[in-house]
Amino acid sequence: MAEPPDQSTVSVRDDPSLALLCSLALNRRLHGLPLWTALATPLAMAVLLVIAVFNGAEGGRGEVWDHWFGLSLYLWAILTPMATGLYALGSFQADEDAKRVLYCYAFPRRRLLFAEVLALTILWTGAALLFAALVALICLANGTPDLIVRAFAGALLPVLAALPTMVLCVLAAEVWGVAGPICIGVAGMLFGALVGDKTYWWVFPPAWPTRVVIPFAETRAVSDFHPTDPLLSLSVLPVITIATLLLTGVLLIVSAWYVDKRDL
Repeated sequence: MAEPPDQSTVSVRDDPSLALLCSLALNRRLHGLPLWTALATPLAMAVLLVIAVFNGAEGGRGEVWDHWFGLSLYLWAILTPMATGLYALGSFQADEDAKRVLYCYAFPRRRLLFAEVLALTILWTGAALLFAALVALICLANGTPDLIVRAFAGALLPVLAALPTMVLCVLAAEVWGVAGPICIGVAGMLFGALVGDKTYWWVFPPAWPTRVVIPFAETRAVSDFHPTDPLLSLSVLPVITIATLLLTGVLLIVSAWYVDKRDL
């Protein structure tokens, strides 16, 4: 006579924790496009910095170093909206088959959405730490260890400021499929680069990563700032942090409502 199913197993299957779903989602994202995005972008930018600096000036010192250090952080921030699109696209492709199965279980679909966003945030934070560590090593090799704190701040803060764009790209993938996150990522990168150093940066959330890195990069794409420029003030950081958390929360609520209500 067959034994009755273990009640704890049934409970876990029908009511998995967010931590369990996040670990499963993160494991699926350690293959394919999300992993390549997390590794290729910081490695490519670090190589570009090494080539530009150590071939452009003896020992990597002087104006060439000052310009390219800031420009690397600035370009990292500009690319964040496009990175969110690639992460969301890869995540959508990785979960396409899994969701057909997981949506059949009796737990809220929004939990899968939250796990997806959390897994992407962890992966992207790892990419930012990799980029910061590589830039820090270059700073040590260049004899400028005082810039290491700026390197970590300039690598991590754009990821925080880009969280609303990431949630929007994940939602766009749910609504429109592959085209949604790519369109948002490309438009966010282009307009973020144009708006991020303007006084009206706050009207366009994909420009927030560019704006938040300016006090640490101290440069535009084509020119530097004057030392007394108000855009270099650190007072903008708490403003962007609060705005980011609020907008991310609102977008998560909207996204959760959509995935819970939509027809399969």
